[in-house]
This record gives sequence, structure tokens and C-alpha cells, in this order.
Amino acid sequence: MPPPLPPTPHSHGASPRMKVFTRLLLIAATLALTPSSFAQSWPTKAVKLIIPFPPGGASDYVGRVIGQVLSDAWGQPVVIENRGGAGATVGTSAVAKAPPDGYTLLMGVNAGIVIAPHVYPQLNYDPLKELVPAAGFAVSPMVMVVPADLPIRSVAEFIALARAKPGSVSFASSGSGALPHLTTEKFRLAAKLEMLHVPYKGSGPALVDLLAGRTQMMMDIIVSALPMVQSGKLRALAVTTSRRDAALPGVPTMIEAGVPGFTAEQWYAVFAPTGTPPAILARIQSDLARAMQSPELRDNFSKRGTDAAFVEGARFAETVKKDSAQWAEIVRITGARAD
Repeated sequence: MPPPLPPTPHSHGASPRMKVFTRLLLIAATLALTPSSFAQSWPTKAVKLIIPFPPGGASDYVGRVIGQVLSDAWGQPVVIENRGGAGATVGTSAVAKAPPDGYTLLMGVNAGIVIAPHVYPQLNYDPLKELVPAAGFAVSPMVMVVPADLPIRSVAEFIALARAKPGSVSFASSGSGALPHLTTEKFRLAAKLEMLHVPYKGSGPALVDLLAGRTQMMMDIIVSALPMVQSGKLRALAVTTSRRDAALPGVPTMIEAGVPGFTAEQWYAVFAPTGTPPAILARIQSDLARAMQSPELRDNFSKRGTDAAFVEGARFAETVKKDSAQWAEIVRITGARAD
């Protein structure tokens, strides 16, 4: 029950009806200042969307598309800020420490949210406590690729090769502790393989050396490897989602290729600092849900190996907890650490 309101100036001698009217005005003024009504008017200025990677990659593309969609929905600029570095932790940390007012958001991915806490011993933020998902909106599979001139045409043949030469077959990754590295470690454990890890500073140089035959296999986010697969320079053996990808319909899933239950994917979600008003989070969620229904947007994502996949914030929070526990176990078993 709200506390009694103080008497108002010039109220002496006022009629009972006037006193009631005055109290109603004061109550209305108080309600106008509540977080709920503040959220209804949000945003009243530009919103910053931090992408925790440099310009030009898959996450940058996805983030910029979503930034434009939200800008159109809100009638306010969504300013993209690329803050790459340290496995997405630099940009992710910036949002975790930002004021929870809805004006600094994160285009979050696995690396900074569910992997970093387990591979960076000195991480300066706790993503499960300091960040809250407004909604998940898209996923990209990983794709297992080998050089086109390697006489391997299936996952089963690759497993046979690796088992025949324990410790000699190498796999590339975009960096120690990154999603491609840990996905390969998960595969290695599932298939009971002993392999040599060769980390690089990003997908670009890793793919170059894979093409040159300096390594024999790589798990990479499909967006990065897709052009080389389509040009015939790399051979795709499997994708890591539970169903085939529209960009590579002839490539089996890892489960279809003989690795039971194996899935891994890069997801994309909008996060805000914990404490952001629930009504603002609900607004972001509803606008993302509407955007993901656009056939044009879904088609543009699909051509780049990304699937529109809306998940409401509360459900996505459960995905975050589940994924964090999964990668924590992989890191514990393998001892993987960030570069």
C-alpha cells in the first residue's frame, strides 16, 4: 500500500471533491516516474550496440543487420561499435559494466558469454550475473572442412586416418579457447582421437594454411569457410547442427555422419547489463521477434549460412546456462586455455 501523500499547498478549505482530485493528480505524477512508464518511452536517443569483434566477419555482418532493423523499429539511431579483442571479452566486458539503462547493448556470441569464463582465468566480469539476454535471434553451424586434395570424403574416413596416425594428424583453429577449437576438442573426445592442435590468430590465416596442406582439418563457423567450400578449394565433411544447413544441403550433419548426439553452433543474441528495466528487455524481445519473421532478412541470413532462430529471453537464459556447463566440462577435460 503506498504511503500517504503529504498535504498540498493551498489545500486548506478545499472541498472534499477537490482534495480527491488533487490526490489523483499526485498519484498520476508519481506513476509517470516509474521504470515501466520510462521504458514505454525508451529509446529517446541513440542506442549503442557493441559487437565484440573487428569489422568484416560473420558476427559483424549479423550485428549490423540487426542494428539497422532495430533502428527502424525504434525511430532512433543504433550506433554500431566494434570492440574486438581477447576472444570477444573486451566488448562483452564493456557492456557488462555499462549503466543498465537500455542505451548500451551487446551483440553477444558464445565466445564472450559461455566460453570465456572457463578459458580466461583473470576474466573481469561474470556473464551469468552481469548480463541478461533480451532474446536470441540467429544461429550458425560449424562446418568440418579438409583440403580438397586430401583423399578424405567423409567423417568416417577422417576418423580412420586420425586413428591410423595418432598424434600426427593436425587440426587448425582460429585461436586457443575459441569456439572452433573447443568444438574440435569435443569431436576429438567423442571419436576418441589423438590429434595435434595448431592455433592461429583468426580464421583467415588458419584457412590459408589448411588450403596449403600444413594442417589436415578445421572446424570453422560456416560463414567463414563457405566461400572456399563453394569454390571447391575445401571439402565439407559435415555440419554441426542437428539439421542440414540450407547453404550446404548436400553436406550431412555430424550425427548423420556417424557421431551420435554431436551438435555445436554459434548463436547470436542481444544482451543488456543486468538491472535493465524488464519493460525495455521486453521491447527489444518483441522487436527482434517481429524482425525474424521477415522473409528478406531470413533469406539474406540463409545465404551466408546463418539461420534466423528467435528465442525469447527467459528461454535463452537457460540455453546460456546449459552451454556454459557444457564448455566448462570440455575445458576441464582437455585443459584448453585462451591464447
